[in-house]
Amino acid sequence: MLLDEIAELPLALQAKLLRVLQEQEVLPIGASVAQKVDVRIIACANRDLPAEVAAGRFRADLYYRLAVFPLTTLPLAERRADIIAIAAALWLRDGSGLWPTPAALRRLAAHDWPGNVRELGNVLQRATVLASGVRIEAADIVFDRAAASPMLPTVSASLGGLRREREFAAIRSALADCAGRRSMVAHRLGISERTLRYKLAAMAHEAPVDRMTMQ
Repeated sequence: MLLDEIAELPLALQAKLLRVLQEQEVLPIGASVAQKVDVRIIACANRDLPAEVAAGRFRADLYYRLAVFPLTTLPLAERRADIIAIAAALWLRDGSGLWPTPAALRRLAAHDWPGNVRELGNVLQRATVLASGVRIEAADIVFDRAAASPMLPTVSASLGGLRREREFAAIRSALADCAGRRSMVAHRLGISERTLRYKLAAMAHEAPVDRMTMQ
């Protein structure tokens, strides 16, 4: 049994968990007789549990009951050789069919990943949304903040803003290619003319656009 974020468990629940581990039995909800259990516990924490014990936020008896074989995982920034392998596993699990370019992989490897694998997963999902072609480009890799490395630019645009800019750019390109013919533009973009009108109105509201004759 995996118990994640064990350090977040309130003291009252820590006492109950300790009893389960010591007595190897649980009392199901609504039952009056305890049932024996035979499980192995894997507990994970994102805090220093000995420090939590010293601060009185984690029971010492529970800590020593759990700490049979302690393992410490290094932050992602300290095991950069794993970044690409983890990213590949997450992309395969996503099943989008998109794959990163070498430049995109280099950008991932250069980041300092303060949020570790959770942050990596978010960045990969964001890249899948932003990608406009069959490959994920380096420009599609957008971090919540700049990495410590000076080679990476500061990203201030929001995800919604980036998606909107790409959408507007695609509409402008289709307008130019279709000589402003609304029906042709909508067909090319795979949207209805009504949706196109809404998007054109949004474009005009956010920033002036070139006036074009649309049929």
